[in-house]
Amino acid sequence: MSAHEMEPFTLVEETGHPAPYRMFDNVVDLTSGKTADHDLSYLQALREANPDMIGKPSFPPHVSSRENPDPEQELTVPTSPHLVTAIPSYNLPLRAFAAAGLATCTLDTTTDSFASFRGFNGPTRRADHGTLAETVHFAKYQYTWSLENFIVYLVANVQYVLASRREGEDVFGPSAATDSLMQAVGGWLLSDEEVVWVYDRYWTRSKGLYREVMKADWGKVILDERVKKDLTGVTNKFFDSKGVYEDLGVPWKRGLLFRREKLMCWDGPDGPPGNGKTISIKALMHTLLDREDPIPTLYVRNAPQTYDISRVFSQARALSPCMLILEDVETIVTPQTRSYFFNEMDGLENNDGLFIVASTNFLERLDTGLSKRPSRFDRKYLFPLPNEHERTLYCEYWRHKLASNKAIEFPKQLSPAMAHITPHFSFAFLQECFVATLLILARQEEDLDETVVDHDELNEYELWRVFRSQADILRKEVESKEERESSTVTNVLMPGNPLAGAYRASRQPSSRLSAVGGKTELPSLLAHARTEDTGKLLPALSAQFDKSEHINETAYEMRI
Repeated sequence: MSAHEMEPFTLVEETGHPAPYRMFDNVVDLTSGKTADHDLSYLQALREANPDMIGKPSFPPHVSSRENPDPEQELTVPTSPHLVTAIPSYNLPLRAFAAAGLATCTLDTTTDSFASFRGFNGPTRRADHGTLAETVHFAKYQYTWSLENFIVYLVANVQYVLASRREGEDVFGPSAATDSLMQAVGGWLLSDEEVVWVYDRYWTRSKGLYREVMKADWGKVILDERVKKDLTGVTNKFFDSKGVYEDLGVPWKRGLLFRREKLMCWDGPDGPPGNGKTISIKALMHTLLDREDPIPTLYVRNAPQTYDISRVFSQARALSPCMLILEDVETIVTPQTRSYFFNEMDGLENNDGLFIVASTNFLERLDTGLSKRPSRFDRKYLFPLPNEHERTLYCEYWRHKLASNKAIEFPKQLSPAMAHITPHFSFAFLQECFVATLLILARQEEDLDETVVDHDELNEYELWRVFRSQADILRKEVESKEERESSTVTNVLMPGNPLAGAYRASRQPSSRLSAVGGKTELPSLLAHARTEDTGKLLPALSAQFDKSEHINETAYEMRI
């Protein structure tokens, strides 16, 4: 057959199953530049991965579209199109939930890729050991909870959860199965009550502080017994008197202010810190936790901006009735935040059940709207410098503490002598004096002038000689005219300029967890979890190794 007589032919392309969708390819493409906001792109890519599946939901072959799945069925097989839900991992950590044994989470490297930063977190104490750490940038997991199968993509700090679409559900969601999973994870995060809520630019739940609080005992607090009795009485009566407030038609809230004594030889507005406010607050927290109806405490350490104040009061309302501790309130209520703080405290929203305890070392720095308006803080408690009797009791505390140390001779007669030579010393200064003394004894040194002749019979005790020399050094500091704190300007902001560091603090989401609805802050539990596929879920790398600090920073700055 001649060439011109050849029959036309058709090119037949190779047939077979299409290659499986790999989301990692999209991640590589999008993180190479263009924009820093990829969330919508990832959602769209997942929805378009299998366009032929976008339609009405399908069901396993043995199940009618109008029937419920067989209750004896071990697992629901995801044969239907997937609904995609984007969940911030710092809000609801699905891997940590699985690591607690409440779900299964298996890394899938067969159908997609994996990328992470893996490194080492140093110890918080020199004697401790560091630990390996890992921050996952991209991963795909097969996830099972409550007889439901999910596919979870983890991309940076967002979890994209794919769940089987049920009949009646819109192609864009929400997914009832995913919503149930989210509710379960949120409930699990809130289930541990042996914590203290702590705010320091974001909310965390501290088990360490809880343990310290449970050690605090009024019997160990050196304070006027009448003040102790009044503090516990006022606090318990408030939480027992909701009905009384309602009958009187007044808001069920109250505020106490703890302040320290002004010391004439101290050049600042008030005396040196360390007079027992903090230990008294811890003992008061313990008292409330020991009630038949335990009352939680929220402890605020640092809230310099209006959005901090908003988050503090929102959380307090969510957990009311509760006690809200505002430590160093003069750093919270500044000229820039005073109006916003007063609006929150005076109750533009419902503040029922809030018992607010504020502490200050500088009463004269406080806005008069706090210090002189009784409807906000109706009772003020003075924490004076300890008198000689109270200093003797504190020295006795140290004597009992060191009783088991046979190398230190600490007879009872030293306690009143030590108290006598430390006038104007706060408990903090006394503690520093004891610690410095013990350090010198541990080094087998005595920083003393051996030429001094003193016929004091107490000089036969090495502890007394060293303590007296350290007291002389600290006394010069107490009597000094240099008040470092009063010369330090805190929280001075120019209009329109955010507080230094606020931007970076707001960008560390691994420690900030907002519950469903954004009303409740939840703690980061990723550091305490394990996973099924590796046997151990490593803690995240320190914040300075966050990938967002290294990739596409300019675009990120432009986005916010």
